[in-house]
Amino acid sequence: MAASAASFFHGLPDAVYIIDPETSRIIDGNEKAHASLGLSRDQLLHESVMSLQTGVQGMPAWSEIAEVIRNQAPYRFLGEHRHADGSAIPVEILTSVQHVDGREYFVSVAREIPERGSSPDEDAGREHWQVLYDIAEGVWDWYPQQERLVFSPNLKSLLGYGPDEMEEVIDTWKENVHPEDRPLVLTKLEDHLAGRRPAFHAEYRLRNRNGHYLWVSDRGRIVLRDDHGKPLRVCGMIHDVTDAKTLELSLQQRADYCSLTSLYNRRRGQELFEKAFTACEHEDRPLALLALDLDEFKTINDRHGHQAGDTVLERFGECIRESLPEHAIAMRWGGEEFMIALPGADPVRAEDFAETLRAAVAGARWPEPLNRSRVTVSIGAALFPRDAGAPGQLIAVADQALYRAKHDGRNRVILARPA
Repeated sequence: MAASAASFFHGLPDAVYIIDPETSRIIDGNEKAHASLGLSRDQLLHESVMSLQTGVQGMPAWSEIAEVIRNQAPYRFLGEHRHADGSAIPVEILTSVQHVDGREYFVSVAREIPERGSSPDEDAGREHWQVLYDIAEGVWDWYPQQERLVFSPNLKSLLGYGPDEMEEVIDTWKENVHPEDRPLVLTKLEDHLAGRRPAFHAEYRLRNRNGHYLWVSDRGRIVLRDDHGKPLRVCGMIHDVTDAKTLELSLQQRADYCSLTSLYNRRRGQELFEKAFTACEHEDRPLALLALDLDEFKTINDRHGHQAGDTVLERFGECIRESLPEHAIAMRWGGEEFMIALPGADPVRAEDFAETLRAAVAGARWPEPLNRSRVTVSIGAALFPRDAGAPGQLIAVADQALYRAKHDGRNRVILARPA
């Protein structure tokens, strides 16, 4: 089949591609296929669906699409082809499945989507909402009483689906909202439907076909009600804000975390510690605070250089994160000093955790030249309400216990003496 494809489809006005379903490789195509992309026939045969189609990225995405094609052929898809000059060509693609001599092939017919005219007469005859469907990144149209949610072709394309996919029900959208974001997003939507918010607006993560999550900004509002004031139609638009959100989260990470240890920095860590302290005080729960100091850290820096010192700090941060219990707050206090708050921990739990962490550091393996050094940590612990009744006092008592651990020989855990 592949050998005769070029001659068989010669002269057709649309581009025709013969595709290997397993790899997405282009096996053959007619003259229109390579000419529309600015390629020679030989160049086309070095391409694949993944290299030509901007909306298909990676084998997992292609494997899923291939399975849908087998089940739904002929399969229609709106997308963009990459031209040799770097531009993107909007296309509508219809793919069918053919079997020849026991081998499976996909046959895709691609038709370029022409730009719509913009004469005054044409604009006057087009509905405003249809314009949004054409140009917006993603549009949804919800009819609550009909239990129908319509997704625009651009929105489906944004998420990697074909125009005939995505069942038009509210659960299709709900199930793709990130589980951590879903409660707040649904609450905001319900508030708008109930009249408690003038509009619906939420930023959240939305899963695409590949299983990856995009950050989106979603805005909508009720545009039609029945005689009893109940929503008949709710319309909205979705914008991909992944790049902006990634930058925002990166800046926030830098502002709140120590870059070497990936623990909270002192400013953010102290804020969270004081909030946890207040909560434990109101709930009549205990709280333990550990003060930690890497032993002989200055000697390591002087002997092996600051790069080796940074390696120690990075690995120490890993030791803390690997053993940190839920709801604990770990921060780099400054230099080689650290603090860990353990909300709800009694003296036994606090001492057990501190001893486990101390042993993990003492038993850690270190790369050269640190393999000839002994890296240990001293830890002092203070308990609320036993040892202090305010955050600042608890820090001071934990620091005193740390001093005793240093004075008594280092590489040990000391609990503050009960007052």
